[in-house]
Amino acid sequence: MRIGADYYPEHWDRDRWKTDAQMMVEANIKLIRVGEFAWSLYEPEENRYDFSWMDEVLDFFHQYGIKVVLCTPSATPPKWMADKYPEIYQEDIHGNPKIFGTRKHYCFNSGLYREKTRKMVGQIASRYGNHPALEAWQADNELGWANTTRCYCIKCEEKFRIWLKNKYGSIDCLNKKYGTVFWSQIYNSFDEVIIPKAGACYDTCHDTQGQNPGLLLDYYRFSSDSVISFMDETVQAIRVYSSKPITTNMLDASINSGTGIDYYKMSEKLDFVSYDNYIEFQWGIAEAAGVSKDHTLMRSYKKQPYWVMEEQSGPCGWSKMGPTPTPGKLRLWTYQSVANGADTVVYFRWRACPFGTEENWHGILNHDGKPNRRLEEISRVGNEMERLTRIYGALQPKARVAIIKSFDCEWSHSIHRHVEGFDYDKLLNCFYKPFYEMGLAVDFVRPDEDLKDYSLVLAPALVMLNEKETENITEYVRQGGNLLITFRSGIKDSYNNMLMDTVPGSLKELTGTRVHDYDPQLQKQTRVSTVFGEGKASLWCDIITPDTAESLGIYIDDFYSGETCFTRNAFGEGKAYYLGCDLDEEGMVRLTKYLGKAAGLPVHLYAIKGIETVEVSDGKNNALFILNHNAYPVVTAVDGNYKEMFSGQRVKDTICLEPYGVVLLDRMDLGNA
Repeated sequence: MRIGADYYPEHWDRDRWKTDAQMMVEANIKLIRVGEFAWSLYEPEENRYDFSWMDEVLDFFHQYGIKVVLCTPSATPPKWMADKYPEIYQEDIHGNPKIFGTRKHYCFNSGLYREKTRKMVGQIASRYGNHPALEAWQADNELGWANTTRCYCIKCEEKFRIWLKNKYGSIDCLNKKYGTVFWSQIYNSFDEVIIPKAGACYDTCHDTQGQNPGLLLDYYRFSSDSVISFMDETVQAIRVYSSKPITTNMLDASINSGTGIDYYKMSEKLDFVSYDNYIEFQWGIAEAAGVSKDHTLMRSYKKQPYWVMEEQSGPCGWSKMGPTPTPGKLRLWTYQSVANGADTVVYFRWRACPFGTEENWHGILNHDGKPNRRLEEISRVGNEMERLTRIYGALQPKARVAIIKSFDCEWSHSIHRHVEGFDYDKLLNCFYKPFYEMGLAVDFVRPDEDLKDYSLVLAPALVMLNEKETENITEYVRQGGNLLITFRSGIKDSYNNMLMDTVPGSLKELTGTRVHDYDPQLQKQTRVSTVFGEGKASLWCDIITPDTAESLGIYIDDFYSGETCFTRNAFGEGKAYYLGCDLDEEGMVRLTKYLGKAAGLPVHLYAIKGIETVEVSDGKNNALFILNHNAYPVVTAVDGNYKEMFSGQRVKDTICLEPYGVVLLDRMDLGNA
């Protein structure tokens, strides 16, 4: 466990570096991240390089024992390049170039920009790959930020056609899979295939792009693959010269999410996962449960410790600022990251910059660069982590619950949302939140991932599955697992076409159900009565006919009053549940407790509003984080005898947490430290 800071030495006079380094050492800040926007400093003119400034940076901070994460600078191509090679520009969905002046304005499929990037990365990696200050590499910065994953330029159109030809082999196959006979969209060759720019129906049909859904889904897949390929070229260019670990900072926060990149695939190319965590800023304030879910996603992509590469450290925004973090929140947010699997937390940024787009984005220090209460709070965290690292290795939650997340499903749902108000990510959050509130750790998993170690698996709106994925979840149940499948599952093929089969398609045998009718809940609600209590549906109602399944719940409103809404089917050694509707928050809590109890989970141990509890282990020691997200003190029960690791006090039965307080309890009767 350790902390760091994102630092921009190029923004400050060199005589300030010493002051900053000394302050960092006193705060137990172990590393800095540098260089992600520095291309014009490395190469001020084409083929004229200057590395002297970075030489000085690395040598200087090495003297203070501060490690460095060195970034590749491809997020901001320099002006001379954009002027000389305008073909590097990305184009938006209307075909307009994303001009110079901000960032991320390059096309991932520009052969020229890829060549320039490989050359620059090679220069940097060959020079610094073995520098003693180097800790790790970051490839680019926030790939896919600000809707930049999907470009609509001629270069992408050409590459997309090649991608399609490799996938389908013949244009006749593509036409059949897409159903291009609809609206007279039949293509005679791959050279005719369009990229799905804004068409005549765009912005006129309420949250509908209007293009062929198969074409759209493939373009989303292609665009994700393009970003990952671009990043992997950077990774490979670094590996020629350096064995240090490589990451890239992802974006999957509750307020700033949806990059359009398949993070499972991206993570396979990286040594470790990192992401940027902003909780209260200009664009919104995230719920604690949503932030916890985002941490869980990051841990889940590689099932190993991850980093927070940018952790909020002050009031922030571009044109406006969000609230100043209340005293205690920086410490709370840091330990929320650690409790959920992060072993390194890097604060953005060290000091607020007096110029540029982000001059309102405050860091640990304000513009004046003087010590303040935020530095004092972070120094406390740094000192605490210094002590904790002598006791614990990387702490990880042990999850017995899994939620299936599929990027194909996410993209399919974004193309056709089924009913007003449906959002796949929000639905996942609805299923995650009750487990969070009860202190039960969750993993997110792919549909084809090994599920045998989980007592309960949830598959919300798993709209499409291939044969391998279907067999995987079926075998999980057959071998004794407990699986919940919901409405809008198993209804499409992998080409984004509706299956000509009774819902839930390939999952009918597993669930023992058939759905011949359904009711989208537009401007209405339908009540349900089930074995776990009552609830309300406000998105969707499948009217279920049980075959081998038993009915565990019915609708009590509308023309389908008395019809089944919730079932359980014995299958092999396990059980498959089918939930035909969404539920309000209270209904979700009741459902979670019911399923958890059936799966043998301790569902009643912790359940206090605003309290997050996470059981963790480093493989040798077991401990319990309790985090108070409330603005008031809370008393909570604990089960057993503990030592509180921050204060050293002995704890039995109960403990009181201050507002935004954190405790770390080590179980004394298990022989831990």
